[in-house]
Amino acid sequence: MPYDAFDTSSLVILDSTPSTQAKIFRRRHGVGGDETEMRANLEVSLKVGQFERAASLINRLGHYHPVGSQEYLNLHNRYLKEMVSYMILNRAQEMVLPLQKWFEVDMPAGGVTPNEETFAIMLHMAIRMLHGTKRERTVRRYWELAQKAGLEEEIVGLEVLEDSDVGELSRICSSDMLDLVSQYMRMDGSLNALDESQFERVPAAMDDAPVIQSVDQKGLGMSSLKESLSLFADHSEIQLPSNFEGTEEEARTLRNEIRQKRLEADGIESALARWRTENAKRQKAGLNASSDEKKLNSVLSQWHTDLVARIKRELELVEEALANPITSIEQRDRCDYGVYLQSLDADRLAALTIITVMSVFSRTGMDKGIKLSAIATTLGKEFQDELIAKSVITKNKGVNPSRLKALKETLANRKTKDGRMRWKSLVDKANEEDSHVHWGSRVQVRVGASLMSMLFDVGKISVWVEDPVTKKKVCTMPPAFQHAYQIHYGKRSGLIHVHPEIVRIVTKEPPSELLARHLPMVTKPKPWTGPRNGGYKVYESSLVRSTAGEILQPAYIKAAMKDDGMKEIRAGLDVLGATGWRINRSVFDVMVQAWNTGEAVGKIAPLDPDLPIPPQPSSDADLAEQHQWSRKLREIENLRSGYHSIRCFQNFQLEIARAYRNEVFFLPHNMDFRGRAYPLPPYLNQMGADNCRGLLLFDTGKELGVSGLRWLKIQIANLSGFDKASMSEREQYTMDKLDDILDSANNGLNGRKWWLKAEDPWQCLAACMELRNALQLPDPTTYVSHLPIHQDGSCNGLQHYAALGGDKAGAQQVNLEPSDRPSDVYSGVCDFVNESITQDAANGNGLAKVLDGRVTRKIVKQTVMTNVYGVTFMGATRQVKKQLVDYLPDLSSIERVSASVYIAQKIFGALGTMFNGAHDIQYWLGDSALRITQSLTPEQIEQLTEQALTHQATHRSALPRSLDPEKSFQSTVIWTTPLGLPVVQPYRTRKARRVQTTLQEISIMDPSADDIVSKRKQLQAFPPNFIHSLDATHMILSANACHEAGLTFSAVHDSFWTHAGDVDQMNEILRDAFVRMHSDDIIGRLAAEFKVRYGKNLFLARIPLASKHGKAVRALRKGGKSSKLAELIQEQRRQNLLNSEDPEDQAEGRAMVTAASVFEGMGGTDADLSMTKSLGATAMGHVPENLESAERAPMADGIDTSDPAIQGLLGNMDLPDGKLLDDEPEPVDETEKAPTKRGSRSATTWMWVPLKFRPVPAKGDWDLTRIRKSEYFFS
Repeated sequence: MPYDAFDTSSLVILDSTPSTQAKIFRRRHGVGGDETEMRANLEVSLKVGQFERAASLINRLGHYHPVGSQEYLNLHNRYLKEMVSYMILNRAQEMVLPLQKWFEVDMPAGGVTPNEETFAIMLHMAIRMLHGTKRERTVRRYWELAQKAGLEEEIVGLEVLEDSDVGELSRICSSDMLDLVSQYMRMDGSLNALDESQFERVPAAMDDAPVIQSVDQKGLGMSSLKESLSLFADHSEIQLPSNFEGTEEEARTLRNEIRQKRLEADGIESALARWRTENAKRQKAGLNASSDEKKLNSVLSQWHTDLVARIKRELELVEEALANPITSIEQRDRCDYGVYLQSLDADRLAALTIITVMSVFSRTGMDKGIKLSAIATTLGKEFQDELIAKSVITKNKGVNPSRLKALKETLANRKTKDGRMRWKSLVDKANEEDSHVHWGSRVQVRVGASLMSMLFDVGKISVWVEDPVTKKKVCTMPPAFQHAYQIHYGKRSGLIHVHPEIVRIVTKEPPSELLARHLPMVTKPKPWTGPRNGGYKVYESSLVRSTAGEILQPAYIKAAMKDDGMKEIRAGLDVLGATGWRINRSVFDVMVQAWNTGEAVGKIAPLDPDLPIPPQPSSDADLAEQHQWSRKLREIENLRSGYHSIRCFQNFQLEIARAYRNEVFFLPHNMDFRGRAYPLPPYLNQMGADNCRGLLLFDTGKELGVSGLRWLKIQIANLSGFDKASMSEREQYTMDKLDDILDSANNGLNGRKWWLKAEDPWQCLAACMELRNALQLPDPTTYVSHLPIHQDGSCNGLQHYAALGGDKAGAQQVNLEPSDRPSDVYSGVCDFVNESITQDAANGNGLAKVLDGRVTRKIVKQTVMTNVYGVTFMGATRQVKKQLVDYLPDLSSIERVSASVYIAQKIFGALGTMFNGAHDIQYWLGDSALRITQSLTPEQIEQLTEQALTHQATHRSALPRSLDPEKSFQSTVIWTTPLGLPVVQPYRTRKARRVQTTLQEISIMDPSADDIVSKRKQLQAFPPNFIHSLDATHMILSANACHEAGLTFSAVHDSFWTHAGDVDQMNEILRDAFVRMHSDDIIGRLAAEFKVRYGKNLFLARIPLASKHGKAVRALRKGGKSSKLAELIQEQRRQNLLNSEDPEDQAEGRAMVTAASVFEGMGGTDADLSMTKSLGATAMGHVPENLESAERAPMADGIDTSDPAIQGLLGNMDLPDGKLLDDEPEPVDETEKAPTKRGSRSATTWMWVPLKFRPVPAKGDWDLTRIRKSEYFFS
């Protein structure tokens, strides 16, 4: 259980201090760079058979690993393994002697000792490549070496040796163990693998898909079923083994396993097949320029043909560059990235490039320019993912179980601890996930940009234009992509745009090829067993979504997962992934009908939005009128572009729903760094918008029962917006609207359309249809329902804060306290705001008189919801201003600005008053983060000391700025959730790095663990991230408990879903899980962890100069030069002496005089320190004193939308990751700026003190167990 007494010894604590400055090798013929680049280069060089290049890279990589290290041995084993595979595949007999020389001469000379894998590789080579007596002599010699090393069992337990190898090894080198293994293999070895050549065809069911209108009628652009995803179109090709004798259910499971692997592996293959067909058609018919055929497949097919030729030409130039002395920059670049292009055949590489680039534009908006850096990185990442998938597909199926069985018996007979340990090691190795070298950001950008450059060269689009002279239409072939620059925040960014004709075609015809990656699965996802092992069957997925290039978080996850760690978290993600789904065919049919109208129906974006352009002012109009017209024009264009982007995305969702309309599918999940779960398929999932959720049904059904029928009625009321009343009133509301509900279910778009008035119209329509279906039965309670019923938290972040603080008033506001009616925190804040405005109006405030009684719940809701997640005051004013445009349109623009500031002040005041306990905890969290980010570890201090001493010994100049301790703050905020997930905040000030590509120079962020932390982001993100980690814990606990109770479960962060008949039971589980979690002293546990994790750090504190302590510290420094580095070194020495076990050392430490000792000697305490209110403008209820300067801060809504803490609130669009690659400057770190008031900084002085944290805020006396009686806790 995670709630036992907190054991600090179980914490995962890693030393993130770099030992030395990383060495970067000068590049020669593409060999060089830092360790990450060279490891990626090595991996690809081995794949393409460039073994001389690989050998050179291994020698250079030896500088990063000490002699005898496991890492360096792994590199040699990788080299040997790939070389042997190449030899066997190509029958390269001439490579045997060089390989043996490497193993028998070069490795011993380099101090590399072989292990079981090395011997297994050499035995595999000898058995497969040598013949006659030479083979037997060599095999015996290698086996004897392995016996001397005591590695016989370990070698046989590796999949490097195939079953036939083990049989041959047993014949040549007889031993008891080998004989036993052979015996077991003879008994059942033939049953351990399926021969796919013996598969027979199994006919698939006939497809009864509804016909969707064609392109000309504004349909989805899918003219027939064959235009859909190839996996489903080719369903009849799925085959089963001829000797299969399982049940029909087992046959279906096996068939779906095969289909799933094909679905993941064949996305590019299906595109290639389609484009080859298109190409054949074109060649047969000739290029008919007069035809109006604009199908995107035809365009993409031509691009593919041309790009293949361009890539092949590039590969020839790469070979030429590698074979000759470098005489140009282009040749040098080709030596650098060319080897990567060689790792995939030109056909697939061209298809991958086109699919990826078009997918990026389709997700982001075809008519929007996208940074080249984002496209290049995404393309580089997809390229690597494809190589990983390829290696997974071709990977051996694992060790024959009969071999492991024999080895277990052999080792068990020894009856020794050593035997048991060796068996455990064998099992661990058999189950060990493959480790793939991940390319660094520089490699991804270089490779991606080179591919984009080639597509840029060959991509054309036919456009008909009128000849100005002849007035005849002629066909032109302009470039399909344009490259332009844009100035953004003072930085020049390179953008790629697609031609408007491409935009027009894609709007009408979304290409199914772009959907063929990361789709919903047709079989249950692979359970999570490792940091990169789970989810999809072929494509590699990460258990934790980390910022691109992040080093520390993956290291902590890997350490935490040792010895089967994070078991409950992984089980919870597996529960979410194992939930089966179906498409709601009835809702889908209505949605297709709505789509085909091209109109805005139920939040579906219109095809041609009616956005009339205002008349242009006359030429004599004043400048203000011209600017106003230009602004309105921009707003209209932005709105039009927004509609287009949304419609493209919805088009993808409908295409996928159409393909899966007869399928049971699954949604694999992983989590972000806080533990919040997200589905991996980006388009169709339960976290999508209303139209997406309305299409989803559970695969399994359950009878409604009396309780379920009641909850189905309540669901309709909730979705209609009638969700603030009591449960009985909601149920009655549905019965009162029954006539409208039945009309909606029966007539859809042809009836009175009551469902379109709901807040969530498509989900409401689905619920109306479900209720209609139930009421058609003689006994509605016996209806088997598949509809998910939602139970949502009441401003869940505030629920956690109220529980943490024991705050009764806050608990009542967010439904933790039992009541007859639900409390609504948004309405509560709205009432508070209106009462305050009424009072101000009575006192003569003119603005208050205008607003009196007019502020609604919807105006305050977004600000209340995001306040707990770190929105700034000025961000809140912008949020309010947007709401005022919709709900108080009569206000002038000037009144709107004043009113937004005024209302935001009232909202913040209400929150500070209503949630006082949360306010105190938020400040404690922020204060703790401030101390952590302004502290140095003993290891960092030791490194600074060594660097300073080295500099003094070799230079006469002053110490460089790099040795300023304030430039060395690297301690990030790390904590452990109640379920054992180590959370590492990734916010650092990344170092920019320029990368020259064929299109432009790109600035990339080069992340590493020794980057200085971004104090502002660390401080402001910690409270919301901590709360998110708690709601994630609550969700995982609930998921596991529901699974154990036999309930179907899904979740969208703080919205939990199950069958209607199981809602009451799920609610009990949710309440119990919340009480269990918060019964632990969570903040006390966090304080204890911080003490262990950071207790040895030294903190740069400040004290007021005017205080007695400040005067004493200043007197200590008077007359002598002092520096932060010198005093840091001195204070660290004092702490080492005081903590020594030697009494003499302790006495010496007590005798030392430092600023900290003076402060302590005078009775200084934490209260005497000068501490800023570290959360600043993001604290609950905080209003900045200087509104004018705050308003100038360049922050959109005050929210960092790239931060996962906010992404969950704003949507789940899977966009290219731009955080790593950004041409923009870093936001100003407000906590690190010099203060604006002259002399305010000089009013304090600094000193190094041992890091201690403030006492945890006192907890209120509210009884947490009362939640168990709260009907509206989740409702």
